Order: sequence, then C-alpha cells, then structure tokens
Amino acid sequence: MTPESSSLAEAARRLLRTDGCTLEVPSRMRSEAERLALAISDALPSLLREPVVLSDTDAATPWTWICIRADEGLLARLGGDEPGLEACWVPDASDLDFLWVRFTRLVNSLLAAGYPACEGCAGPEADEPWDERVRREAFSSES
Repeated sequence: MTPESSSLAEAARRLLRTDGCTLEVPSRMRSEAERLALAISDALPSLLREPVVLSDTDAATPWTWICIRADEGLLARLGGDEPGLEACWVPDASDLDFLWVRFTRLVNSLLAAGYPACEGCAGPEADEPWDERVRREAFSSES
C-alpha cells in the first residue's frame, strides 16, 4: 500500500471511530459530505452524533484542504499545510477532488464491511499502532 493510500485509510478510520466530529470541506464538496455524514449515521447507529459538515462558504478564500476535527483537535487533513504529528496528513493535494473521491470510497467500503465492529475488515495496517512520523518520512522518500 502506498503512503498516500495508507494515510487516506487511516483518515477514513478516524472519521468512522469518532463520535460527533466535524468534517470541513470546500463548498463544492459540501452536498457530497452531507450525504456521507448521513450514510455514516445510518450505518453506525452506535454513534450518538453524526459528523457535522462545515464548508468555506463564509471564508475569505476557498479552502484547499479537507479536515476531520474532534473536541481533542485535528484528527486528519487531506491537503493543506503540514499539521502536527497528532493529525494524519495526506500532502500534495494538487487534485483535492481526486483525493476526496478516493477518501469517500474508502469510508463507504469500510461502512459496507461493518467497520469498526468487524474484525480485520480495515486491512492489516488497522491492527498496528499508527505512526504518523513514519508515514511522513515515506512521503518524503517517495518524492
């Protein structure tokens, strides 16, 4: 699995494991993000609060990233500036729309498999502790 694929999968797992998180997307993705939040809510009745979708509608400049946030802070960022190591990051979003399509497919595949209640359905990397530093080094060595 490529570093990008691994990080996208980890971002998807974080979204599905986090109750009441916020999904920040550029406004052009808002309706798709709202459908995704509803699909998560329908598939995971154990979540007390489905993801809340925010977009850059009132921002001075359009967002060039997608973020997943929770009360404890940033969980994942697709594109945009490099965050701290507590967040899963997929850099180089020269085609953020393509990353979004891949990300939503991963989320929907995990939901269809029964994640997070399923055993082994999220792939072998899901059973290992996530090491963001190693992932970022892999991105650097890829360039």
